[in-house]
Formats: sequence, C-alpha cells, structure tokens
Amino acid sequence: MSSAKKGLVSGALALGIAGLVSKILGVAYQVPFQNWAGDYTMALYSYAYTIYVVMLYITTAGIPLAMSKLISERNIVRDYAGADQLYSVGARYLSVAGLFTFAIMFGAADVIAWLIGNPEADTPIRALSFSLLVVPLLAAMRGYLQGHQAMAASGNSQVVEQLLRSVFIIGGVFLAVHVGWSSEWVASVATFSALIGALASLIFIARHVLAYRRENRKRFSAPSNEPRKVVFRRILKVAIPITLTSIVLPLSQLVDNFTVTRLLQIDFGVNLSLEEATAQYGILTARAFKLVAMPLALATAVGLSLMPAISEALAARNNTLFAERVKMSFRLTSFFAFPTAIGIYVLADPINITLFENTQGSDTIALAAFMAIFSSYELVTTYILQAMGFMYRPIRYMFVGLIVKFGLNLVLVPFWGINGAAIASVVGYIVSSILNFLAVRKLTGLRLSARFLFAKPLVSAVVMGAAVWVVTLIPAGDSRLLNLLLVLLAGGIGAGAFGAMLILLKGISKDEMKRLPLVKKFVRSE
Repeated sequence: MSSAKKGLVSGALALGIAGLVSKILGVAYQVPFQNWAGDYTMALYSYAYTIYVVMLYITTAGIPLAMSKLISERNIVRDYAGADQLYSVGARYLSVAGLFTFAIMFGAADVIAWLIGNPEADTPIRALSFSLLVVPLLAAMRGYLQGHQAMAASGNSQVVEQLLRSVFIIGGVFLAVHVGWSSEWVASVATFSALIGALASLIFIARHVLAYRRENRKRFSAPSNEPRKVVFRRILKVAIPITLTSIVLPLSQLVDNFTVTRLLQIDFGVNLSLEEATAQYGILTARAFKLVAMPLALATAVGLSLMPAISEALAARNNTLFAERVKMSFRLTSFFAFPTAIGIYVLADPINITLFENTQGSDTIALAAFMAIFSSYELVTTYILQAMGFMYRPIRYMFVGLIVKFGLNLVLVPFWGINGAAIASVVGYIVSSILNFLAVRKLTGLRLSARFLFAKPLVSAVVMGAAVWVVTLIPAGDSRLLNLLLVLLAGGIGAGAFGAMLILLKGISKDEMKRLPLVKKFVRSE
C-alpha cells in the first residue's frame, strides 16, 4: 500500500478507534442510566443534549476542522509561524464564543423548554450549559493536533472525556435515584457530568499541544506578522460552510426535539399523554439513534482524516494522491457502514433486551439502522467536496434532506409514532447522500466503480446478515445474559462471514488486509 493510503488509513484508524470507543462508552453509561431512571428521564437528558450540541456546533464545528486544514497547508509550504498563528487566533475566538453561547443557553433555558413542550427540561439544559465554557477551547486544541496529523493524541482526548463523563454519570445517577430525586434533577446530574469530562480532557490534551507548539517554534525565528483580522477572516472563510454542514445533523435531531413529542400528542393521531410521548421520545433518541451513532463515529473519523489529507494532496498538485485518498475514503466507509447497519437491523431485539431490558422500540431501532449507511456516506462525501473547495454545494443538498425529513415527520409521526420519525430520518439521508455522491463523481472526474466501492461490501454484508439471522433462531427469551451471549456469538460469526465473503469476492486487497489490526497477522507475505 502506498504511503498516501497508509497516512489516511492510520489517521482514520486512530480517530475511528477513539470515536468508536467514545460511542461505546456513550451507550454503556446509558444502559444503567435508563435501567435506573427510565425512558422519561432519558428523554429529559436528550432534550438538553440536543440543544447543547446545536449550540456547540454553532460555536465550534467549523473552526477546528478549518484550523486543521489550514495548518496542514501551512506545514506543507513550511510556514510554521503561520501555522502557530492560526492556532492562537482560533483558540482565542473559540474561548470567547464559548462564553457567549453559555450565557444564551443558560439564560434561555425556560424558553427552550417551553418550545420543546416539557417545562421540566429547563434545569438539565442549564446544568449542561456550563460545558460550553470549556469544550470550545478543547475543540481548538484537537484541530491544532489534527492539522499536524497527530490523530492519536486528538482521539485519546475524546476517550478521556467520554470515560470521565460516563463514570460521573453512572455514579451521579445512581446516587440521585436512590436518594429519591425527581426526574428533572436526575437528568441534571447526568448533563452536568459533561463538564467533568471536558475538564479532564482539556488537562490531558494541553500537554500535547504545548509540546507540539514548543517543537514547532524551533522551526521559525520570528512570529508571523500577518494581521490577526486577516487570519481570522481566512479561518472563517473555510469554517462557515463547514459549520453549516456540521450543524445539519444536530438540526435534524432538533427537528425531532421540537416536533416528535408534540406530534405524538395530536388528538387524531396516536394521541399519547405528555409523559407517554416524552418516554417514546426517550426510546427514539436514547435507544435507536444512540446505537446508530457508533458507525457514524467511524465516518466522522474518516472525514476528519480526509479533510487535511485531501488538502495536502491538492496543495502539492498530486492528482494521483488525491484520487487514492478519495477512493480509499469510500472503501473505508463501505467496510463498516454496510455490516454495521445490517447487523443492528437483524439483532435489534436481542440488543434491545441486552441493553434496555425489553423490546420496546425494537422496530424503531431496526428502521433507524439504515441511517448508518446513508448518514456515513453523506458525511464523507461532504468532506470530499469541501476539501476540494466546493464548500456550499453539499450544504444545499443536506438542507434538502433536512426539509424532506421535516415534511415526513409531520406526515408520519402522528400516525406511525417514533417509527415514522425513524423512516423520515432515513429518507432524508438517502436524498442528501445520493446528491452528494453524484456531485463528487461529476466534479472530480474520477471513475468511481459502484461494483468495487459499494456492491461487493453490500453483498458481503447481506450474506453476513443471513448468517446472523440463523444465530437469532437460538431461543434466548427475555434473559439479558442469554441475549448478550447471542449478540456476541452473532457478532463473531457475522464478522467472519463478512470478511470471508469480501475476500471471496475480491472486495479487499492483500495490501489493505495487511493494514488492518488483528487481520494482518493472518496474511502471508509473498
């Protein structure tokens, strides 16, 4: 495998593993949280977290990725002083913006809770707002390290953040529930734990940033004399479209936040009470969408590695390197999106029982599983287009998908409940991902073989799904332990079946297998 592919694969792998571990920890803490506090409290937590993510994305989403892209370009031309100044300007902006968004989220909590339709959401929203004082600066540090291709340190900081946050959520929720606190305050304890995780991650990553800056400053004799306003405008030029792109996913969740609970209470529809509708929203977000978020973490990792990698190839005017990196990003996405989606679809019942004690929402989980495929491709193709300089084209397509989702929510949720919301999300992502892919194929001029990039991984995943379905015929009843063992057995058999079919169909090369952990030891060298 060429060094170009190795760089992208290793960077994506580092962030992918860290992102996946973070998502697994995110699901892990939600299991005892839901078991102890119930779906209603989980919904209060989800209400607050969706608002927080939107505020965070408005503040930070584009800046760190823009910093990584611009710093990577500065390093290519050996403008190390310029790279250092980019970090300094970006970090200052994010720190101030975090303070501003904290004030808005904390002060407007009552209004936001009213818009959601549940006044008990205000205290969890306020408790979570304190994280905005820390996380923006943390994001700037991650962007700086990613610009230097230090993906492992950036990824490890995510794991530290999620680990500490999960520990404090589990401990705090356990104590709050057993003391007898209300759902509102139990959810607030959980949301406040985000601040603890962010502070721990900030301390962890700061030493890496200081070390890189110390080493980087040895490479230039004087700081850049470019005006800070000019540097800031350059960052914003790249960051604004990235922010608009990144915020589409949180806005999609915000659509559910402000519509699902109210639509479930419509008289001529399913006509649920406020408490029932809130619990159903908790099932949708904390069960279905949370499981789908794991494969999306891998797509995000591919995208974060892809943006500076493609920018580097374009800055060097290396078309061969550019083509390799684009095709590799599609292949990496295919390798995890198809098997993960089909695996969740087939194993929805046993996974639900294992994690959440019952099968409520299993149909919703199965339907939402297909989001893993189309949301992953949407994200990766967006990063490709924006790295090429087509900043606003994918944004238009993503908003088209968002409008489709909103319209389908209004039509489907009153009659099909949260299943309708899951279908609406999947269809929205199908629309935007197809539009993005067609744009990539047209604008790059590359010959993107659907058979090689998509068909072979898809066929392998379907065969894997059949093998996993056979395993689900083993009776496990309502036992969480037996269902856990069934999921583990099915996962092992499914992974083996997917890999075997991929090799039989020649959907993966020997060089690619040598780059995969646990697999490379079984590949013979010629």
